[in-house]
Amino acid sequence: MQVHAFAFCEIQSGWRLAKQGAADALFIHYVLTGSGTINVGDQPPVAFGPNCMIIPPPGIAHSLGFKEPACTVAAEEARRVLPSGLVALTAGDGSRDILLACGSITANYAGALGLFDRLDGALVEDLSADDRLRHAFAFMIEELVHPGLGTLEVTSALMKQCLTILLRVHLKEKGTRSPIFEALRDPGLVPAVAAILDTPGAPHTVGSLAAVCGMSRSTFAERFSATFGDGPIEYLHRVRLRLAAQLLRTSPMSVKVIAESVGYASRSYFSHAFKAAYGYDPSTYRGLHADTAEAAELVPETVFDIASRVDQSG
Repeated sequence: MQVHAFAFCEIQSGWRLAKQGAADALFIHYVLTGSGTINVGDQPPVAFGPNCMIIPPPGIAHSLGFKEPACTVAAEEARRVLPSGLVALTAGDGSRDILLACGSITANYAGALGLFDRLDGALVEDLSADDRLRHAFAFMIEELVHPGLGTLEVTSALMKQCLTILLRVHLKEKGTRSPIFEALRDPGLVPAVAAILDTPGAPHTVGSLAAVCGMSRSTFAERFSATFGDGPIEYLHRVRLRLAAQLLRTSPMSVKVIAESVGYASRSYFSHAFKAAYGYDPSTYRGLHADTAEAAELVPETVFDIASRVDQSG
């Protein structure tokens, strides 16, 4: 699990900051000062206050700020890059009636199983009772108000500490009732999930996965869909495509080799499936991330930049 600090949000009274959802971007917001609500899609607003942590569900538009705003501004229109590498997102005149530290989360197993994939509503946790986190939040405020050498690294480390404690508290209070830990509800499926994650390129079938779990095909398929929201083959393809995206961003291997390594014998079928999931064909996706890496050497690109391109792709 990694947390990457990239922005802070300053919201004036009467304003909201809106962000479109992006399937490959998972955000976390740390409420340093102020109180307001988060709105996710068409769901009822959820209140937050100081020392709360907010994790919106991936892929769904959300907005943060005051309950009855006079104005709403899109995050992409409110951004400016600071010399420290952080991005400031300003809703209003710069008044910090609400101040948020924002990060992106990478939390998965073997690059494939997203820890927050089943989160369908905003997770808001009040951690003000924890002395350790109050100190961490105060430290983040100091770093953001007076940024300097290493601010991104220090803030990211503080964010990871707070997120780890949040997950500990959340699991203790809700256990497997939490959507984050939904996969734990049926431990009988673990052998199949492990087989998919350990060897995603293998010729898995519903029958072979059911066999490693000691179940009939029909029982296995029914239990798998009930737990993960996808059938086993749909889940397998999602894992394969996520791993392919990771390889496209980080590996010099050709698209054909990547397709074969994650289990696609046909490059054309792989390209079609990848574009359906990510909005771009594999070569274009790799080029976009190569451009991002080059730009980051001068001015670090934020998750909002990447998300904006995904938004524009429709």
